[in-house]
Parts: sequence; C-alpha cells; structure tokens
Amino acid sequence: MAYVDDRDLAVELLNSMKKFFKFRELEELLDLPTPTIWRYIHGEIRPSYDRARQLIQRLLSNETLIKLANQLVKRSDNNLVNVYLVAYNVDILNIASIDAYVWSRAIQPNTVLTIEADGIPLATLIAKRLSAKLVVAKRRKEIGFKRFIETTFITHDPPEVVTLYVPEEMLSNSDRVLIVDDLVKSGRTTRALAEIVKRVNAKIVGFYALMSIGTKWKQIIEDIVGRNYRILINIPS
Repeated sequence: MAYVDDRDLAVELLNSMKKFFKFRELEELLDLPTPTIWRYIHGEIRPSYDRARQLIQRLLSNETLIKLANQLVKRSDNNLVNVYLVAYNVDILNIASIDAYVWSRAIQPNTVLTIEADGIPLATLIAKRLSAKLVVAKRRKEIGFKRFIETTFITHDPPEVVTLYVPEEMLSNSDRVLIVDDLVKSGRTTRALAEIVKRVNAKIVGFYALMSIGTKWKQIIEDIVGRNYRILINIPS
C-alpha cells in the first residue's frame, strides 16, 4: 500500500467536505475557528500530524457521515432512493476513496474487485489510492482473453439470471482482495464476486461500499468477510 502524508489527506478531505458544509458547520464539527479552516483549505498553512489525524477522524466520524447522508439522499414520491446523485458526485467519490484508504490500512489489500458499471468509478479511485490492481467483473467475455473465471447468480430487483466473467490471468492466489461496490442492498452481487475470488484461492480481506439500503445484505457480507466491511452512507429501507 502506498504511503500518503496524513496532512495532505486531511486537507484534501476537508476540501471535498467543504462542498457540503458551511464554515459554521465545519467549526462545530472540528472545534476549530473558521480562519484556521479557511487557511487549511487554501493551502496557506498545513495542519500538524496530530491535528491532521484528528481532522480525518472527525470528518469521517459517524456523526459527520450521517449529516452528509441527510443532505445527499433524496427519495422520489414512490420512496425510491436516487442513487445517481451520490454515486456520480465527484466529491463524494473522493471522500469515499479517502475513507476506504484510511479504513483498509489494517487489512492491506493489493487488489480491488468490482462489477461493471456503477462500481467502477469508486473502485478506480480506491485502487489508485491503495496502489492496488483493479479487476472488473463483466457480464460478457472481454476480447483478447482465452480463459475466464465465471459465476452465475440471480439479481434481486428485478430478478434476472446474470453471468459474470473475469479473465483468469487477472486474479491469482497471492491476491488480497477488497471487494468494492457503489450500492449494497441484498448482498447477492458481492456473494457472486466472492465466488470468483474463491475459484483462484485468493484471499478476500474486506468489503467496501458507498451506500447500503436496509440491512438484508448484512448476513451475506458477514459470512464472506466477518466484520471487515465498511459502508460510507447507510440508508434505512
């Protein structure tokens, strides 16, 4: 895993969070005066290492993430969640990639596995931060490869039989795999990705998702990775 200076990470995180919080709100969250926060954001001063770690901890705390979710998560008249507004917001993806990097330091992944298509932006950013290999499971065989690992599963909504393919040479038994997705609702997609990893005897070290809806997914995820998972935004069903 690549080393990143926590001071740079804290300032980058603060810049993205500022898109969603006013200075007054950041003052309350960080217990810092607005002039100091402003100078951090504009690069006039850098936080100390201790202050940087404190900033990261507070900006990624449950309290802050709940407030962030309350701003972002919108439901339609028929109570459907608008996932697009979150999954394709560049600052949210940046925040999530930093969160995933900080959280996954303890599990040391060297490979990030996701499914096409909505999980790719987040997985790409996380793989970049981790200096990890990126592997994408697709619903068709990629041209240029002869042998594939494949698995079939039934999607939750709407019900559909789906086969996923990963070129055999993309995974090996030395990989420490972090499974990443934009949204987890039933856990079926994650279980299918886990099956692909098991076919090559690689190790699944964790699961990360941008959002979850409800709690039906928990048992499946915990069967795969135990408690080694993290969700940035949890949405009640």
